[in-house]
Amino acid sequence: MSSGEDWKEWSNFGLAYLGDAIFELWCRKYALQRSQSASQVHQWVVELVRCQTQSKLVSLWYGMLNEEELQVFQRGKNQKPQTRPKHATVEEYRMATGFECVIGYWHLQQRDRLNEMMHLPESRKLIEAHTAEI
Repeated sequence: MSSGEDWKEWSNFGLAYLGDAIFELWCRKYALQRSQSASQVHQWVVELVRCQTQSKLVSLWYGMLNEEELQVFQRGKNQKPQTRPKHATVEEYRMATGFECVIGYWHLQQRDRLNEMMHLPESRKLIEAHTAEI
């Protein structure tokens, strides 16, 4: 499914900003499908949108990304950070920025790809590990 928008016209910031919003929405839906406790839903979403979790997810997916997706990821990862991360390493922050760019790209070009990747057994295992103790 393609929305017809040319992702190359988007800035790295724009792709990452869009990707951040789309991923948080995915996480909220995931959490609401599993719990009706407002506190638990909030804690799950906070855990899943952390740059450490995003960095781990994109590391899992790296070998499965196609050439264009890798280009988008590298574009985001190589962008000089605008702020200094408070609770993550610079590398985790950069990986998360690349991750968010890929999510933004998928929203513009291949909307089903995010669900496809998030439903991989490896992704599910990581998500469940991050939310199990909450």
